[in-house]
Amino acid sequence: MPNYFLKMIQHLRLYEEVMLYGDKLLHFSEAVQEETLEFLRSEYTKESADYPFAVPDFEANAALWGAKMMYVATHLMLYRETKVADIEQLLPNFEATVSPSAMLSADLSLRFLPHVITHLHMIDPEDRLKEILEKHLLTWHFSGILHFSKPENLNFEVIVADKCLHQLYINRVIEYKKQYFSTHPALREGIKASLSIFAEEFWKGFKNEITLNHD
Repeated sequence: MPNYFLKMIQHLRLYEEVMLYGDKLLHFSEAVQEETLEFLRSEYTKESADYPFAVPDFEANAALWGAKMMYVATHLMLYRETKVADIEQLLPNFEATVSPSAMLSADLSLRFLPHVITHLHMIDPEDRLKEILEKHLLTWHFSGILHFSKPENLNFEVIVADKCLHQLYINRVIEYKKQYFSTHPALREGIKASLSIFAEEFWKGFKNEITLNHD
């Protein structure tokens, strides 16, 4: 039997589009998970070749958890047969420590979650699924920078604990031109240093001196 979980994740990574195969949630057998994990490991190796500083190790559990989160979230968005009371059980918290390795490994799939939330908001702004996914992104906010307008209520301890993750976070803030993020104490100096004298070239209208109240 084809590994439709793997096929979905491969399509997502290659085309940045969701492709589901059937309207029933799959059973994540050991073989299905192992095969998908090998693909994610390969993707991490290729992508991290361009990462700055010392690259955190691949965290298999986090990568698989992130892929499952994306698979289940998109399935529930398109085929809502599950009772509201059961949705949270299908989208559990990550049980291990959220380390820099876990943050980067889960991001292979979780970076696409903000787009799912946007679609859910268009369908029903009060959808319980949307609320649950947003709660997850509060923890995994390296993957949620695009979703959040301001960095309030976000914890940056894990981000600043690792030079590689910290710089990648800074790069993503610059890419998305998140002005309010650029003034956060955990990011401000790094963003200023990264842009250097080319601030106006890479980020027109960039301001680094706005005073905000960051929690």
